[in-house]
Amino acid sequence: MTTMLDTRSTQTVSTGESKKGSITKSVILQAALEIAIKSGLEGITIGHLAESVGMSKSGVFAHFGSREDLQIEVIRKYYEYFSEFVFAPALAKPKGLPRLRHMIDAWLKMSVGKDTSSCFFIAGAAEFDDRPGIVRDELVQSVEDWRSALLRAIKESVAAGHLKESVIPQEMLFQLYSIVLGAHHDSRFLQNPKSLTLANKLIKSVFLAHQVIK
Repeated sequence: MTTMLDTRSTQTVSTGESKKGSITKSVILQAALEIAIKSGLEGITIGHLAESVGMSKSGVFAHFGSREDLQIEVIRKYYEYFSEFVFAPALAKPKGLPRLRHMIDAWLKMSVGKDTSSCFFIAGAAEFDDRPGIVRDELVQSVEDWRSALLRAIKESVAAGHLKESVIPQEMLFQLYSIVLGAHHDSRFLQNPKSLTLANKLIKSVFLAHQVIK
């Protein structure tokens, strides 16, 4: 697998941008990400952000062409964060079921339960599901990249002989994705403490139903 960051990155500093300006922008972007994780992308306001980083509104706005541009860069920043903690470690695992399991387990652990943050790929879908525009397009691209990575891992698991040849990759993707989606909803919105345990049980049952027993 290639990394999830082949085509997009927040590190797009022009040659004319000063090192100091680049560092300042990075600080602003990190603060914006922290706000978005708690309050959603629509929770990011220039005023709130300026207060968080101790700058003027004009100083913050100077680093981004518009609020939409800021939101897009926040999505890309989260994309990096997600790749670093979920996707990249999975690449160190052998191709097939070990890699697929790690991807699902890491995604679930970072999105559900105590001391976790809401997953942009799930929460953002609810926030922008019926709001067309460039922010939604960026979010959709991130989700599609992640789903493609999961789908590829499922196909590799079949090719490696870990999963039965009868497996329909798109259906398994739907099952696994739906379980994490439901766990995220029940844990974060309904505050159900049993969500993670139930999700792990269901994921295990999906793999057992399709795993090649040797």
